[in-house]
Amino acid sequence: MVKIVVIDDEKWIRKLIIKLLPYDKFSLKVVGEAENGEEGLKLIRDKKPNIVLTDIRMPGISGLDLISEINKITNSTRIIIISGYDIFEYAQKAIKLGVVDFVLKPVEEGELENSISKAIKQLNRDKRINRSESLEKQVKRLEYDFVIKTTTDFSYIKNDKIKKVLMFIEENFQNQISLENVSDVVLMNRSYLSETFKKEVGIGFNKYLITKRFDASKKLLINNMELTITDIASIVGFIDANYFSRLFKRYFKCTPQDFRNKYSTR
Repeated sequence: MVKIVVIDDEKWIRKLIIKLLPYDKFSLKVVGEAENGEEGLKLIRDKKPNIVLTDIRMPGISGLDLISEINKITNSTRIIIISGYDIFEYAQKAIKLGVVDFVLKPVEEGELENSISKAIKQLNRDKRINRSESLEKQVKRLEYDFVIKTTTDFSYIKNDKIKKVLMFIEENFQNQISLENVSDVVLMNRSYLSETFKKEVGIGFNKYLITKRFDASKKLLINNMELTITDIASIVGFIDANYFSRLFKRYFKCTPQDFRNKYSTR
């Protein structure tokens, strides 16, 4: 469903536009109408429309200023200008602001349909681009997973539950895991798990998890120069990149960037 907002200071124009919209060709829904730019902005913030049809000359905020404000709120809304004036004087600026099309008053059904069609094509193109970028990010994530995931031999661990914990950390250290949720996975009391883990592994659970994340981060710092420090922190499981950097320096006596500069393979 394509959501539409109509903004014009003349009520009868708004009603005419709403009536002439090509509902039979596209899945459209008018989610609101406004008589000036201020009301229109509030409506756009509340309703998040896909398409805005707006007059260019209205009392208060002008159509071009309105479009500038819309672009600050969202870059995914397509805008069509409705005007009863010669558009030449502001067409260039409107195009720079990303306006899809211009419809001259008196509004004609065919012209309005063509403009809506253009806007919907742009919306569909944006969806494809976003989907493609999302898939690209997923592929990249898998590539980074391949770089940082290792196969570790836990045969030296005698306790089967601790072995299971280590395998769980191996597969999930990039996610937000903790002693508490891991204890739920292996059905062990948290305090008992903490004590047993340290006895079997030689270091505490949290230190082991941090070490695992740092081992992965060092590989990415050295081999993946396109990644920022913030990217790497996120990939290996740190929510806060600043915390990652402070902790890294505490462990290795240098910042992540210094480590990269010293050991990178570029």
